[in-house]
Amino acid sequence: MPQIKAHDEITINASIENVWKVLIDIPSYYKWWPKSVNLKISNFNKDIINTQFEARPLGGKSFSCSVVNIVPEKEIKLNYFEGIYRGEGVWNVEGKDDLVKVSYRVDLEIVDKSIALLSRVIPIPKLHSMIFKKILKGLEERVKSNSKFTQTSIQSFP
Repeated sequence: MPQIKAHDEITINASIENVWKVLIDIPSYYKWWPKSVNLKISNFNKDIINTQFEARPLGGKSFSCSVVNIVPEKEIKLNYFEGIYRGEGVWNVEGKDDLVKVSYRVDLEIVDKSIALLSRVIPIPKLHSMIFKKILKGLEERVKSNSKFTQTSIQSFP
């Protein structure tokens, strides 16, 4: 079966704590993921492990992920277990001061026969990265808007 191996990253001018808060708030992903990707969250719990979500790109087929491991303020590991892919995705967060590098890496097998066939003509890893660059930009915007809200709140209520 064809594979998708992709790695995308962004550097965000924020604290690791602020970036991490947004990444672990899985029920709020819809606020910063592109509107062209429909998300359904299920089995959410506070420790995040075993939280599942289904993603369905506009006009595309769905896939489901489950959080299988977390290293606080460093890594979130996902298992793609249902739909068009099988494999692993990993969020990594690293940095110091107020510069944080956030990356997402996937190592997936395309198990859907029609998508596998399509991958012979269309560079699916490049499409994945194109969508993920939008997701990372949305993450940056969400982190900055959360930071502004927090700063405004603190300044408004001394």
